[in-house]
Amino acid sequence: MNSSLNIAIAADFSLAEKLVTILEQSALSNLSLTVIEAEKFSEEQNIRFNGKYVEQIGFDDADWADYDYLLFAGSLPQVTYVATAEEAGCIVIDVLGICAYLNDIPAVVPGVNNEALQAVRQRNIVSLPNPQISQLALALKPILQQYQLVQIMVTSLLPMTYKGEDKIRELVGQTAQLLNGIPLNEDQQRLAFNVSPIDNQEESIKDQLLLQKILPEFNGQFIEHSIQAPVFYGLAQMITVVGYEFNEVDIPLVWQQDDLLRYHAEQLMTPVLNGEIEENGEALPLLHISQVNTEQEKLSFWLVSDERGFGRARLAIELLQLLLEND
Repeated sequence: MNSSLNIAIAADFSLAEKLVTILEQSALSNLSLTVIEAEKFSEEQNIRFNGKYVEQIGFDDADWADYDYLLFAGSLPQVTYVATAEEAGCIVIDVLGICAYLNDIPAVVPGVNNEALQAVRQRNIVSLPNPQISQLALALKPILQQYQLVQIMVTSLLPMTYKGEDKIRELVGQTAQLLNGIPLNEDQQRLAFNVSPIDNQEESIKDQLLLQKILPEFNGQFIEHSIQAPVFYGLAQMITVVGYEFNEVDIPLVWQQDDLLRYHAEQLMTPVLNGEIEENGEALPLLHISQVNTEQEKLSFWLVSDERGFGRARLAIELLQLLLEND
């Protein structure tokens, strides 16, 4: 890898750290890196890359002409910096998928629709879809290559990270408070030890359009339910697809050939088990598939991943590698 390659990562500290960790383990470890603080880091929050401290700056201090690629995971008001970076010739990876729904910006899930990268130079930007759609597309791609699906039903258990770091801190506080026998205020939204449906028809419609953008070969019915779970990290989805005469052997075999996936024939994977595996540093973050069942025209399976470690960070670095290969 050319050591003259300059990359900027714009994210909060937690996500920036995950991105840098995976970057170190990739074939892209020999490069120049700058971290842009999308949220102000505390004094003790310092990023290391290959054992050395990385330059940490604010958005206004960045000279976008200095960077070849920007991994952007900032907030909606900070998208104006994306436009400035594009105009300076910097290629932007939209890690949070803020622009994924725009018609003139490709939304790419690595290994699913790589051919869409041909359109990147039109705007110098490519979006990574949200983790719900990304991991769904990864699991569905080999199925759609063999079968015509008429219906996809998805139930997503969303971790508190989907609502932001403030909600995680609130969940921590509520959990400690309730475990100590202290009741919550009556006007407080109950997060700890509680689940609730997320009724957002607009988001479901957007997800359906995004899935069709990534997997145009699917033109059946899409049904999505989202549930807020009282967990800090870990996205889990129960998927049921309806098609014709599923073969329960060949699909898991194809899943096993994908380096981003891990199929578990016997073990039921959960967000907790996945978190323990990643905490021990046993491997790069993966999408885990288990609990596979077939019944004539129906196939169901259970997906689990770390939505930040896998759905954001690893897929973003995979996307960066694809861009460099196609440059």
